[in-house]
Amino acid sequence: MKQKLTVFFIVFVVGLHGQESLNTLALKYPFLDTSKQSLQFFGSEDALEHFFEKLDRTIFEGEGKVNVVHMGGSHVQGGTLSHTMRKNLAQLAPELNVERGFFFPHRLANTNMPGNIYVKKIGTWEGCRNSIPRNNCPWGFSGIDAITRDTSAGFVLQSFSGPGKAYAFKELRVFEHFKSNTMVPVCTPAPDSTHVDTVAGVRQWFFNALVDSVAVSFEAPQTGGAQYTLQGIQMVRDEPSLVYHALGVNGAATKSFLRSENFMEQGAYVAPDLVIFGLGINDAYKPDREWHPEEYKARYDTLVDWFRTINPDCAFIFMTNNDSYYKRRTPNKHALDVVRVMEQLSKEHDAVLWDLFGVMGGLNSIALWEEQGLAKSDKIHFTRAGYRLNSDLLFWAFWEAYEDHLKALVK
Repeated sequence: MKQKLTVFFIVFVVGLHGQESLNTLALKYPFLDTSKQSLQFFGSEDALEHFFEKLDRTIFEGEGKVNVVHMGGSHVQGGTLSHTMRKNLAQLAPELNVERGFFFPHRLANTNMPGNIYVKKIGTWEGCRNSIPRNNCPWGFSGIDAITRDTSAGFVLQSFSGPGKAYAFKELRVFEHFKSNTMVPVCTPAPDSTHVDTVAGVRQWFFNALVDSVAVSFEAPQTGGAQYTLQGIQMVRDEPSLVYHALGVNGAATKSFLRSENFMEQGAYVAPDLVIFGLGINDAYKPDREWHPEEYKARYDTLVDWFRTINPDCAFIFMTNNDSYYKRRTPNKHALDVVRVMEQLSKEHDAVLWDLFGVMGGLNSIALWEEQGLAKSDKIHFTRAGYRLNSDLLFWAFWEAYEDHLKALVK
């Protein structure tokens, strides 16, 4: 094991030649406060140890899958943040396979989606998001539904692991609202076997050989109304891997995902070992009279309980809000409350805190990010370069903690 660790450190350092170091980033962007860069442990200092041990087995022994769920709003739905983190984590070991993971094909719901997923929409579909109060749908794990009543509807799906490089898989999981569906999805190419979990609403198509794209159509009922509700997709491979799942809905707050009736049942198929929580920017984007930090904390308490019902050993990283302006006019001081609440959550749930708000420079720092082309003029969202920087900073915090774990193993 020690020999493997030594080789790992050498290969890792060599493999990071294209990755900007934390010192380089600090020199390039002097407004960053790198003194707040490290992961913070307000509860147990071993909060990530079980996760790291499982990651060790995958990297060094080639055993099992490690599942990471990144949960948030538009920052995650856009895809740049999560995909950059996925690529960063792929550098942990030369042979480490990093799977695409769970995602929602947002184009079917008529909203934006990551550029590394191709979806061709056929027929008429409508979207239903958990972040819109007037919407009332039977959401699952993704918090967003794509609904069709068009018997000629369908879609073509393909994912990419890199430019021009299709992502191949041997199992396709289709998450759906089974109880209300009257149309049955049909896959081309035809799967070699199928399994349907009617309680969770998960349809599994298994292929003997790798496939990298599918076309889905529907068999409609002879009588009665036609309807199909899609709630998510996952492309699965056989080999040991780190699986990075993106769970993002534009406008989502903590209360949004609490509206999902099938969250835990479908979440059991994802089986998260680590959840990166990035919900809070939409919770805190309110006038002072409507912002109640204690209610915000209580909703997070429930989400933690849900995930630990799925996996009692699940670890958590709470990522504080980025700095922002309320209605583009004034710095949103509620971000300071979010930091305080997440410190409490970290202590009470033996979770970890990564203070994005502090690292990016604290209150009013979003203006500096905008000047550097890293944030958009709405002073809430980042540009692609900003999301990549966000991910790089998170990755270096993660690597620092994992490196400490590995050093302890070779002492």
